Amino acid sequence: NIIFVSMKGIFKSYLLRLKLATLPFLNGIVRLLDIVNGILSVGVISLLIYELGFQMEVDQKLLHPLYLITFITFFVDYTIYVLIHLIDKQRPKGWRWQLTLYLILLFIVFIWVLPEKYDDDYGIFVALRHFYLLAFLVIIEAILKISSLVTRALRKSLNPSVIFVGSFLFLVLSGAGLLLMPASHNGDVSFVTALFTSTSSVCVTGLSMVDITTVFTKFGQIVILILIQLGGIGIMTFTSFFGLMFVSNHSSQNKLMIKDIVDPDQGINQIFSTLRNILILTLVIEAFGALFLYFSLDMKGADGIWQAVFHSISAFCNAGFSTLSNGLCNIAVVHNYWFLTLISLLIIIGGIGFPIMFNFWHWMRQFIANQFYIMAGRRQKYRHIPHLLSSNFVIVISITLFLLISGTILFLITEYRNTLEGQPFYGKLTTAFFMSTSPRTAGFNSFDMMQLRPITTVFMMLLMWIGASPMSTGGGIKTTTFGIALLNIWNTLRGRDYIEVRHRRLASSTINRAFIIIFISIMLISIGVMLIMTFDPHIELRRIIFEVISAFATVGLSLNLTPLLSTGSHIVLICLMFIGRVGLITLLACFIKEKQAKFYQYPSENISIN
Repeated sequence: NIIFVSMKGIFKSYLLRLKLATLPFLNGIVRLLDIVNGILSVGVISLLIYELGFQMEVDQKLLHPLYLITFITFFVDYTIYVLIHLIDKQRPKGWRWQLTLYLILLFIVFIWVLPEKYDDDYGIFVALRHFYLLAFLVIIEAILKISSLVTRALRKSLNPSVIFVGSFLFLVLSGAGLLLMPASHNGDVSFVTALFTSTSSVCVTGLSMVDITTVFTKFGQIVILILIQLGGIGIMTFTSFFGLMFVSNHSSQNKLMIKDIVDPDQGINQIFSTLRNILILTLVIEAFGALFLYFSLDMKGADGIWQAVFHSISAFCNAGFSTLSNGLCNIAVVHNYWFLTLISLLIIIGGIGFPIMFNFWHWMRQFIANQFYIMAGRRQKYRHIPHLLSSNFVIVISITLFLLISGTILFLITEYRNTLEGQPFYGKLTTAFFMSTSPRTAGFNSFDMMQLRPITTVFMMLLMWIGASPMSTGGGIKTTTFGIALLNIWNTLRGRDYIEVRHRRLASSTINRAFIIIFISIMLISIGVMLIMTFDPHIELRRIIFEVISAFATVGLSLNLTPLLSTGSHIVLICLMFIGRVGLITLLACFIKEKQAKFYQYPSENISIN
């Protein structure tokens, strides 16, 4: 026994020495391969974009080996990474996801992507049965690499506002570059046109200088759809999700930064589940929306699937883009009331905000469980959770219902003998409901906007200005801002110093922020109107105001003006769309340093207001 214990101790001692000597070496190799793999991934993606976008034949002797070499470095990198954690006896967070992905890719490479035969001219690297499958897997690896770099960059004590605004700016410029590629368009497209279309897609606005169905090819329309999806949900949501899932060494500082960008009210330990739930909920809603839209359309096959998927994503993200000729004014859908109803529901769900959807889900789940316990006679299982529905939920739902109902009634009254003429009553009601929903940042229209009565146009401007709800895919000043302003006016008239909602007192900072947003929005809209009047003085003022509000609120409705504007006016609309999407307060926060706390107060003094 003594000899056995001694031999065991010696073995463990040598094993520990081997571990201490091996780990630094393996970690160095992993860091080196990580850099090499990142460079190779960017290289192959650039070549693939060049080949697809510019319709050029890249030398396959160079392209095919590069893809395979990239994959070899990836597998070697991850194999050593797994070996390190086996030696160190540590299981990093997310190791199951990483191991599953690794095994799937390994299966695909060795079963489907292995060469069938040796080619004397190109060698074994090029004789691949599924070359583009390999390219697709390289793109996945590149996305994970970029996501990990983003999450690591968050450690550098960067302002979350800078990261948020920078991500949208990067996406806009990248989208413009992709839309400029010859494969994206039919004929010549200027840089301003590509930049305007990219900004409108990322900011989910829907304004367009050209008809995307004729100017852009199917590849270009796919690029627009991807920009809409990334812009609607937020590029940081995607990168942060993949970064937290596949990067094991993220710190609490990473989570704090991502929390400030995604949802400041969320707990630090809940941020990953929040990102996951947002992505899952988005994909589920868009999938069901596309399914129902497909069955509501007369067109079937590949074209029907494409139209259903595009309109489902565009409606949920409140984008307003359509791949139908003449948009939703197309004869195929203009009187398809089931289709218009589905689009309206997708717009409402996308514009109501993810926190509201999650809050409602938690309340509904608790309510159903309690009713089940009551019916089963198990009152001891009944759980009472006070204030399960937040004040935010009450304000958002109340203002949303008020705007939908009042908008439908007013549109029905003012346009009954005008644009709704000739439709059956249920058709008029459906169209009125659709046009009450769409101006609140969606931007779809089922008739020529120039035919509207002036009073309808003014009311639509108000709906566009108010917009959707916070933490949603929509824009505008938000329903909560409008609701808080109304409550504050009512309480001020009643002589009360604070606002109460469902036995909760709203913070003064929230009220101040609401009025700041209102003031800044009016100021920006005024500046935008004056600039466009300077660049295009011959255009009617009503059309200019409508266009500016539509751009700032990221709506996309137009009085047929956008294609007629000059380049200067187009640049003004680009800036308004971008500011309206990221928010001017967020934009200003990039340049304003956080103030230091003061532990004193000056004497108060009243100023005459009225």
